[in-house]
Amino acid sequence: MLLKITSKIILLTSLFWASSFYTSSVFAKDSYPLITYKCDIAKDTLLVTNTLLKDGKEKNFKYSDADGTYTPWDMVKIENNKIIDSSLIRKECKLSSANYTIILEPQIFNNDLAGFCGAVVSTAITILANDEVIKERKAFEFHCSGNTKIITGVKIIGKTGKIKIREVPRYKYY
Repeated sequence: MLLKITSKIILLTSLFWASSFYTSSVFAKDSYPLITYKCDIAKDTLLVTNTLLKDGKEKNFKYSDADGTYTPWDMVKIENNKIIDSSLIRKECKLSSANYTIILEPQIFNNDLAGFCGAVVSTAITILANDEVIKERKAFEFHCSGNTKIITGVKIIGKTGKIKIREVPRYKYY
């Protein structure tokens, strides 16, 4: 009887640790956010998207300011497995309704990369029109876990100045 209980406890403990490792590695090692920025004066739109690089694409992808492609991992400075500093990206786009400034910055869940949520970094956006904040800092991903919605696109329509935000459930993003 004692042997059965002990073996079940050992089995359950092993399963718990294995599932914890698997869960953290799914979000840590496979979490390569790709933020794109496109100011299209001809179409009078500004578009910022948030997707994930998957299936090996993350290994060879070259982020480039010239192409408008960014990752929040390039916006943080890491030493000894801890985030010690961060920076932001500022982009400007003149549309028919205003001169828009987009500020992209990392959304840091935990400065300790080995801690809970530490290996996940997302992005936040702030939008200004003619140097006035029209959309305060909004994280694309509010929590690093749970059943929350994730912003996958922000579009500004120049003619109207309207901001459209596209969100998807977490399970569709990851």
